[in-house]
Amino acid sequence: MKKHSLNVNKSNVAIIIVVLIILGIFCAEMYSVTHIELKTQTALVSTVYEKINAPAIVIRQEKVIPNSSSGITVACHKNSAKIKKGGNVAMVFSSEQTATNYSKYLDLEQQRIHYESLRAQTVGQSADLETIDKDIEQKVIDYVENLNEEDMTDERESLNSVLIRRQILIGEQVDLQSYITSLTKELSQYNRSTPESYITTDVSGVFSTYTDGFENLVDFEKVEDMTIDDFKATKEKIDSQTQKNNDNFGKIITGCDWYVQALAKVDEVKGLQNGDYVEIALKDDKNTTIKAKIITGAEPELGDEETLLVLRCNVMNESLAELRSTEIEIRKNSYEGIKVPTQALHVVDGKKGVYVLIASQLKFRQVNVIYSENDYVLVEYDSSNSESIRLYDKIIIQGKDLEDGKVYT
Repeated sequence: MKKHSLNVNKSNVAIIIVVLIILGIFCAEMYSVTHIELKTQTALVSTVYEKINAPAIVIRQEKVIPNSSSGITVACHKNSAKIKKGGNVAMVFSSEQTATNYSKYLDLEQQRIHYESLRAQTVGQSADLETIDKDIEQKVIDYVENLNEEDMTDERESLNSVLIRRQILIGEQVDLQSYITSLTKELSQYNRSTPESYITTDVSGVFSTYTDGFENLVDFEKVEDMTIDDFKATKEKIDSQTQKNNDNFGKIITGCDWYVQALAKVDEVKGLQNGDYVEIALKDDKNTTIKAKIITGAEPELGDEETLLVLRCNVMNESLAELRSTEIEIRKNSYEGIKVPTQALHVVDGKKGVYVLIASQLKFRQVNVIYSENDYVLVEYDSSNSESIRLYDKIIIQGKDLEDGKVYT
């Protein structure tokens, strides 16, 4: 009997605990619904773009450079360097050690020339210390801004030169001749390391060591005649083979102009015409933009759902030389104003506006929407309008029972 009573008591305790948990959850939910904390966002001027997001492929005039059949091949130039017809593209060495020694030789020779030039510049030199210090400050800024670059030689030497000039100007003893003598002696250890032969190019253009095997996949002369089906088949072939082709040493991009093909929906290209100029931004690097001219595709046939835009560009650098299949953002128009989350926009007495928090009091600011997306609107910023939104206003993006003049403590 006692045992049965004990089981009943345990059951009652369990029921009470479950009820308390349910009540706790209910109370918490009710509190979260009825007590919504104010959240704000600072009003700042932003630039947004009316844009088309599209899959794209890049088509260039390219000639591949085969690897040397024997020996170690080393590039003569940096990527994106311009090379003349008949110029040396690469050096061929008998062994990796010979190539390494030659690289050391070139580095030491460059240093020797640099310090000999610096010594000649500082002989009998007089300069303003303030000017030198400003030069040092700028060189430091240049150095920091280029820290992500693979080769910092130029920035490093430029900074080192101006620091030495300052030392000499303030009377410190800088023995450049001893350093030059030391470099000359070290050079003698590597001066026998020379290339066995060179690889030359029979075309001029921009050099790149990057190849992917798709350099001749599309006929450059027929880029404007490709259909949507051609584009889809080409992109699928590129995307299905992601490994870099190592059969070639590099390539020469021979033409100044190159093309981007992008597949877009017809309703997205409204307002555009063939011949218009637009900006292209890469999906992974929206801070870098490329100016492009629309050649075809902006004026599709009636009834078409998709259109193949062909855009022509004439700017080339190391990263652009490696693009093949990518996602791009085509910017049609730009708008400048204050960016406001959609949920912060309210309609009061038929007028659109936002609530802002000023010294614990709510104020309704009228706004004029100039552009909208799914999750935000861009509103006009007019500094002369005292009734409209102002720079650095604290926009209410979350709150309950918002009302003009209401005080929050």
